[in-house]
Amino acid sequence: MSPPSPVLEAVRYEWTTFNQFFEPDVYSGYPSAASEAAWAKLWDFGAFSVPLDSLGSLNKSSMIGDFRLVGEDRGGGVGGLLEGAHQIHCLNLVRQFIYRNHWDYSRLPSFSGGDKTRRHHVDHCVSTLRMVLTCSSDVTPYVLETSATGKIMGKGLPRKCRVYPDLVQWVNGHSVFSSVE
Repeated sequence: MSPPSPVLEAVRYEWTTFNQFFEPDVYSGYPSAASEAAWAKLWDFGAFSVPLDSLGSLNKSSMIGDFRLVGEDRGGGVGGLLEGAHQIHCLNLVRQFIYRNHWDYSRLPSFSGGDKTRRHHVDHCVSTLRMVLTCSSDVTPYVLETSATGKIMGKGLPRKCRVYPDLVQWVNGHSVFSSVE
């Protein structure tokens, strides 16, 4: 379940089976220009407008706080980022932190501010991902099978997933601010 969001109008589902044999893809392995671009495309896009009258249903009923307001010429409201994109940003940051000695990330905002700030950001991301995974708790069985060599392997099963590119397309079409990290 999701709280009210203007993005819900773009939600569509499809059946998919995850990569069960860990076939390498552009998101895995050592960083490259192609992998960095692919990861950025998953999360690095603008903010959309969240109507002021919907803030109460998001448990943000007062304007106390440092909300980033959207000008009336762009529909008003407050700026909002796709939480799923924030979560992918977090996964990407953890990946980049793991590979920080293999690729130059020094120009990225996430890698500025010194080691203590960087570790704090990574810790925030690990906590965010832990909370998201425990909150959404996929209950699909991870069916165990024994391979010909006797190794026990998990077998991928179909599951119904949101079509993420549709959400990205919606946000890009309703963007009121450019990329925000």
